[in-house]
Order: sequence, then structure tokens, then C-alpha cells
Amino acid sequence: MRRRNELALLPKSPLLITESADEFDAVRDAFEREIKPRGIIERMYVHDICSIVWDRRCKAVIINAAFSSALEDLLVRLRPPGQQDFEAGDPARRLAHAWFTDKAAKKQVLEILGRFDLDESAIEAEAIRRSSSDLELLDRMLTSLESRRNKALGCVAEYRASLAHQLRQSADRVIDGKGVLRLEDAASECSTAA
Repeated sequence: MRRRNELALLPKSPLLITESADEFDAVRDAFEREIKPRGIIERMYVHDICSIVWDRRCKAVIINAAFSSALEDLLVRLRPPGQQDFEAGDPARRLAHAWFTDKAAKKQVLEILGRFDLDESAIEAEAIRRSSSDLELLDRMLTSLESRRNKALGCVAEYRASLAHQLRQSADRVIDGKGVLRLEDAASECSTAA
């Protein structure tokens, strides 16, 4: 019950409308099993760390989104000499789109690439090249987020160390009997006050 109340205090999961809250929760739960947060402060740090890790997935999505246009561009550049530029709805575009779902189209693309000693990695390289400015910006953002994550992890450790220090001092005072109200002292204070 306490964990549920603490989770209600955390910010909403930073999800896009296409992302799964269950998947995010599974990642957060894995972090919680690893870090074993104690209390809301540590849970907030774990939530922040999980959000940062979740955002790292964007890199692959950016590259994957560029695959179709990258393949289309490669097919246009590799067209036979003398063939005119393609217009909208051209064979290169249709073949590039079919590559994702049609085995025959995939085979045809591999044959075209093979004529130039290329393979599917050429499509990947072109997609990365086309996405390079977006990836550079994302890398800067992720570097900043990783710095925040590392600080959050450091804060969890610092918080735990501080709490442990306070508990040690309190325990030492109790053991040494310093600053601890004893029952006999409390009883004598009550009788003199009466």
C-alpha cells in the first residue's frame, strides 16, 4: 500500500502516445529491483534514471525511420546509365516501400546492391548519414541526460550514506546514554513537578 501511495506522488511516465505504459513500468520495476529504493526520495531518483534510459531508444527509431528514403535514394543513384530521373510514384520508390514487406522486392534490391558490391548495410549507412544531424543533436541531449542520471545515482548513494551516518550517531548516543531520557530520570522529574 505504501509503495502505491509513493508511486502516486511520482510524475507521470514520460511516454509518447505510441509507447506502452506497461513496458515503461517493467523497466522501472527492473531498476527498483536492482537499486531497491527506500522511500519516496529514492523512488524519485529511480524514476528519473528510468526515464533517461527510456529516452535512449530514440536513436534506433530515428535511423529506422530513414530507411525507406535512404533505400529509395540508393536505388535512384544506382539506376542504369541513361535512365531518366524518376517521378513521384516511380519504380525506385515502389521498390523501396515493397522492400519492407515483399520477399521478391527484397531479393531484387539485394541484386541491385550486389552489382555494386553493396549489401543491406549500405541502406543502413545511408539512413545513418541522412539522420546524422538529428543523431548529433540527440547525442548531445542524451549526454546531458546521462550526466543527470549519474548525478541521480550519486544522490541516491549520498542520501543513503547521510541517513546511515545519522542513524549511526543516534545509535551511538543511545548506547553511550548521552542525550537519552532514562526512565528513572523521567520518573524523578515527574515527582518533583508534582
